[in-house]
Amino acid sequence: MSWPTITHLLYFLTAFQLFSAQYLRDIPGEKFGFRRGVAGSRSDRQKNVNLHESNLIRDHLVIISPHWEGIRIEITRKFSQWYQDKYHKEVTLEWLDQGGTSDDLRLVESLFKKTPEGIGIDVFWGGGLDPFLRLKEKKLLQRYVLKNELKRIPQTCLGVPNYDPEGYWYGVVLSSFGIVYNKKVLAYLRLPPPTTWQDLANFNYFSWVGAADPRHSGSMHMMYEIILQAYGWEQGWQVIFSLAGNTRNFSSSASQVARATALGDVAVALCIDTYALSQIQVNGEENMGFVLPERVTVINPDAIAILKGARHFTTACRFIDFLLSPEGQQIWMLPPGMPGGPVEFPLNRLSIRPESYLLPGIMFSQLNPYRQAPSFPYNPSLAASRWAFLNDLLGACVIDCHSELKKAWSLLQKTSSPQIRKQFYQLPIKPASQRFYWENWSDPVFRNQHLVRWLNFSREKFTMVSKQIQYFSR
Repeated sequence: MSWPTITHLLYFLTAFQLFSAQYLRDIPGEKFGFRRGVAGSRSDRQKNVNLHESNLIRDHLVIISPHWEGIRIEITRKFSQWYQDKYHKEVTLEWLDQGGTSDDLRLVESLFKKTPEGIGIDVFWGGGLDPFLRLKEKKLLQRYVLKNELKRIPQTCLGVPNYDPEGYWYGVVLSSFGIVYNKKVLAYLRLPPPTTWQDLANFNYFSWVGAADPRHSGSMHMMYEIILQAYGWEQGWQVIFSLAGNTRNFSSSASQVARATALGDVAVALCIDTYALSQIQVNGEENMGFVLPERVTVINPDAIAILKGARHFTTACRFIDFLLSPEGQQIWMLPPGMPGGPVEFPLNRLSIRPESYLLPGIMFSQLNPYRQAPSFPYNPSLAASRWAFLNDLLGACVIDCHSELKKAWSLLQKTSSPQIRKQFYQLPIKPASQRFYWENWSDPVFRNQHLVRWLNFSREKFTMVSKQIQYFSR
């Protein structure tokens, strides 16, 4: 071998040793099943083998969910213990979230466009019912048929299905949608507590209403959908525009709205039960209240489903088994520290199993959804079909032009002109054209073109309303 060749070889070996040492120093040993610096003693090497073996027998589950941190902590703790007792194995839950149901749904759908066979996420959990109907329609869910536990769960609650009869999704808890209010702020304003969605459209609540952006919050989206279905398209949009005129601002999350109501930044707000009940528990019933608008709201399941191509399918099935078991249901309604309840965080959710409401010591037993009066006939299929389209329509026509809308709404109180009022409530589309839009909404070019047109239409409309009122008020 020639001298230059030997030199090159020695140079390569030296460089490789330096690179290997640096590489192993920079990466945590646990990733490879060993720890750095354990090669010296026999006992250390044995510990390393034990650590590697424990990692091999630990099951894993990846969940995308908008649920707040308290739910994640308590469910992880309870499920881990249940799993150890039942299967004699440890399990790790990996939680993902993009900020809200609408954001999580958007991420999942975009990932499946890139890798149609699977996206590395096992379970989608939370956000009501509509996202799961949408995911099932797109064939992005994996079937799992429950056996014994379904005997304990009614097929419907007030006409809304609690689970998919084919086994693609299951309701875990029930959600109700209403209005949270601050009693002291209302007393200061000399206003009565609201009882319907239409009450929030009263100008007496100007700048005292709280709401969030439905493009980020699934529960907020649900309430706008409820208003449109309860009152019909035309009257429903009148309520939404008027309510938006009274809204102080649109938060990025529904939980922020509930906290703002408790702090007195707003007096009333659209709210899902869990956030409202949490604020009532913290601040007291003498300070906070929550009302379900009678016959113009719905109660629907907060569902869970296994995503197509789930790598940890068996663990995902076991997770659903746990959530619908008696142990997985009572944790939602019992106070912290009580046997069977959470350890640290009150979860304040309504069980989907009717017998849970007979447990002694549960919180908010008076809110048993199976005893509520029947509401209007809610159409979940319609809601699921127009989910993304409606979010963007609300964004362009209400939220992204909110400053212009709010100014026009305040000036609208100074005129009795039916023409100007009619102009204020105009939409850039006809109700009969909805299907055309939602069927083509996945086309990004089509979507962006109409979003720009709708936003320009809305800003010009509200600006013109303001100018006309100001002109005729001279």
